[in-house]
Amino acid sequence: MLPALSEKELDRLEDLLITYGNDYSVLNLAELDGFFTALASSPNTVTPEQWLPTVAGGKVPKFKKPAHEEAYVALMLRYANQVAESLGEDLEHFEPLFEESEGENGPVIVLEEWCFGYMRGTQVAEWSELPPEQDRLLKAISLHGLEDNFELLDNMSLEEHQACVPLVVEAARGLYRYQNQQPH
Repeated sequence: MLPALSEKELDRLEDLLITYGNDYSVLNLAELDGFFTALASSPNTVTPEQWLPTVAGGKVPKFKKPAHEEAYVALMLRYANQVAESLGEDLEHFEPLFEESEGENGPVIVLEEWCFGYMRGTQVAEWSELPPEQDRLLKAISLHGLEDNFELLDNMSLEEHQACVPLVVEAARGLYRYQNQQPH
């Protein structure tokens, strides 16, 4: 079992995402966390050779230094493993890594990046159609993870938006459980 990434390693990974990112790549840990959650919850196995180019926005970046490439790949693989392990070992306490922003009345959970990452993961893993109950769960995530829904989100109040947080968490757990056929 690989050790979980330290704060320092997570910062390094996020730096590498930004440094080597482009308009189509995953640019932060929240999105990466969503992406890896979807891959771990997928009925189809997706190899790093398949998902690394997606994270990088189409093709693996040209690294300035070999050490950057090694760190990028090693930290990615460890993080993918860490997300899969946290889902597999303690699903009931699995918490997505959402971003937070400061609202007028304190921190506000930002769902979009994580949900975008999750939806990107379902595309890479080529999820097939889900039964109605699981499709409903996926819709809780896709509401915040697809550009088509921006207008709907813009019309939601902060309270309505924050009320979606537990629904997204439950959806992530429920979809993992379904794909891995874990007992409830």
